[in-house]
Parts: sequence; C-alpha cells; structure tokens
Amino acid sequence: MRKQRSLNQIKEDISIRLLREKLPQEWVIHSYGSDYGIDCVIELFDFIDEKKKIVETLGENFFVQLKASDCINYTNRRAYSRGNVAKGGLTQNKEEYIDIPVANFQLDMSDIATVQSIGTAIPILLILVDTKSEKIYFICLNDYIDKVIIPEDSKYIDKKTKTIYIPLQNEIKNIKDSLVPLRAYGKRSKMYGAFNLFNYQLKEIHRLQGRTNFTPNVTFTAGVNMIHTFVEIALRQDIWNSHEFWQPIEWSFKELTELKNKMQKGVKEEDYEDFLIYCSEYIWFRLTNLANMYEELVREWFMPTYFAQITSYPDSK
Repeated sequence: MRKQRSLNQIKEDISIRLLREKLPQEWVIHSYGSDYGIDCVIELFDFIDEKKKIVETLGENFFVQLKASDCINYTNRRAYSRGNVAKGGLTQNKEEYIDIPVANFQLDMSDIATVQSIGTAIPILLILVDTKSEKIYFICLNDYIDKVIIPEDSKYIDKKTKTIYIPLQNEIKNIKDSLVPLRAYGKRSKMYGAFNLFNYQLKEIHRLQGRTNFTPNVTFTAGVNMIHTFVEIALRQDIWNSHEFWQPIEWSFKELTELKNKMQKGVKEEDYEDFLIYCSEYIWFRLTNLANMYEELVREWFMPTYFAQITSYPDSK
C-alpha cells in the first residue's frame, strides 16, 4: 500500500500555510508537537535596519493551538454588561448588551485543562483557520478561561468539551493594527517579570521609610543610591517599546525618565523624606498598579464580552 495522508493532515498543512501568509515575514513559526496540546510557538522578530534586510529576535513569543475547519459555525453571542469577574461572581445587567459576531469552536476539556495548568504568564492562543474563506481568528485561551468560562460555568471541568466563542473582529491580517494584540501577547511574560520587580522595589522603598517590620538603618546616601539603582533597573526592562496600545506604560516610562533626570541634579538631604514619599506614593504606586490594571482590564481585551467590545478595537472607541 502506498503512503497516504489523512484529511486532518491536509487541513494542518493548509492552516500552517495560511497562518504563515497572514503573519509578518520576519516572524518565525516553530513546530512544537500537537501531541501535547500545543502545535507551534510563534517568535517575534523585527527589522533593525532601514533597508529591512536584517531582523533581530525580540525575545517575545506566544504558544498556539492551531485548528482548521471548512464548516465553522458563525453566530452572534449576546454579551451583557457585568461586574468585574476578577473580584467576585458573575453579576450581569440584562438591560445593557452587545450582540457580537463570533466563530464557534468545540474545544476538548483536556486542552482547556492543559492551558489552565500552564497559568497566565505564557499566552496560549487558539488560532482558528477557516479553510474555505481562508480567514484566521484568534482568542487567548488563558484569558478566556478566567474571564469567560469560569465566571459563566462553574461546573465546566465536568464537561467533555466547551464551546469557544471567537469574535470575528479578532481576525489576523498582516497589517499593523491587526498585529497589535499578537505583539501584546508576545510581551506578556516580560510584563509579569516587570510587575514582580516593581513590587519588590516598592517594598524596599517602604523599608527605607520605616514602613516594614524589618527596617535597617540606611544612610541618606545609601538610600538615594538605592533609588537610583531601582530607576536604572526599571528602565532596562524590555517592556517600554512597542506598547502604543496601552498608554499607562508610556506614562510610567515618562515618569521614570523624569525621576532619573531629577536625581541627576541631586537630592538634598533635607528633602529626603519628601523624596521617598514621591517615589513610593507616586512613581512606584503607579508602577505597581500596572499589574492590577493588567489583570482587570488588559486580560479581558479581545474576549467575547461587553467590556472587551467597547475597549479592544479602534473603531469602537
């Protein structure tokens, strides 16, 4: 008997080809092995020269579950205005709603459990390929589990499959605006690393202020040097570029830069206490609050929810 190919293998080849066409040519698709629930890893690169002949890795990537179908079910999902599901159970206002055009896909619970076990720091995108229309849609499964599945179905784990609703606005195209969410997901692990760093730094500033259980005696000079070190380390974090989609990042970068410039002019010893208050209650308060906003706001972007619909897409602002 001659070698044969299954229909699934053919669809897989088609989906990889179409995905490759929709992504920037400089991005790399690494095969991962579908037996483990992850089909590929997409690594982000950018050109570093004006002639666009040399590309450099950004150290950013996201994992992909790649699915293909020639008979996708397209429907509308009614999304009601609701309370913050990160703070409590699901509460909805049935008088405020948006009907969202979506593509439906049945995902095995084993795939969902795998994604949930990985956590939130490594984004895993379900990328659905319509082999008829050759359109491709994405949804971040880590966020979908926390922001949609768990609030809406507390007994989801007992199911064999779960319907995933992917907004049609989440179409992947090789144009700048369409790639913004993918670039944002690529930065996620860097973001969580920076959030952890900022929290550590704020704790140590509180220690300088005597606001912790253990408060060693630190001289004025040593304290100022510590803050200077914190600023330098914070500014070295690779989160500040290509974040036009989220303005708080730009604000914090500007504030850190301004603090660095002020410190270069010197800090007077008589102003030390006020200086520490400024650092803890303004600069680092806002830096650490980035983590809170990321959890409450950013992780719900591009979901099939009311809030996501009014905050995620340029034409809805």
